[in-house]
Amino acid sequence: MKKLPIILILILSGCAGPVPSLYPDDENKRPIPVYIISHGWHVGIAIESEYIKPQLPNHDRLPNTSHLMFGWGDKRYYTDSEAGFWLMIRAAFIPTASVLHVVGIDRPVDRYFPSSTVIRVMVTEPGAEKLAEYISNQFQRVDGEAQVFADGLYPNSIFFEATGRYYFPNTSNKWTARAIRKTGFPITPFYAVTSGNVIRQAKKHGQVIQQR
Repeated sequence: MKKLPIILILILSGCAGPVPSLYPDDENKRPIPVYIISHGWHVGIAIESEYIKPQLPNHDRLPNTSHLMFGWGDKRYYTDSEAGFWLMIRAAFIPTASVLHVVGIDRPVDRYFPSSTVIRVMVTEPGAEKLAEYISNQFQRVDGEAQVFADGLYPNSIFFEATGRYYFPNTSNKWTARAIRKTGFPITPFYAVTSGNVIRQAKKHGQVIQQR
């Protein structure tokens, strides 16, 4: 029993540092910008399309824009702009199906989301490839084809059926932290249940582009 606290400490502190092979100290080796965007309760992740679209499913509903933003969440709550308290409770405490929100952006990310906090982190090409692979695997496929669920929340956006079940604490914010971690960026998904925690961790090694 005396070993339990040590085990818990190792679990809680694990994966906090950068992955040197993907996220080197030399900033000149990290030329690709990735944007972490907080909309209040929910955090998304955006990247230039050229670094991710080649790995995504080939679907005519994917936006053809300079940047793509991704967010993951509960199928019913996330897609309903008028979702109320009970849908929120259901999403939190009952494992439910999920969706992947893909948003096409053709202007600077902070201008597209003027009311959101935006953090920019710089990653390597291998890190961007790992991120693209992770996000591509989040699309639910039937006979190899990605499945559209509904129109998105913004112009030029779409919800696709996603893999994984949504429940607390497996939140949309933790999903985003896992995606960022794939680049080798020093963030701990274990803590990233809330949007505030994701942003606090991102600020330590990223640049605040816009604070709201």
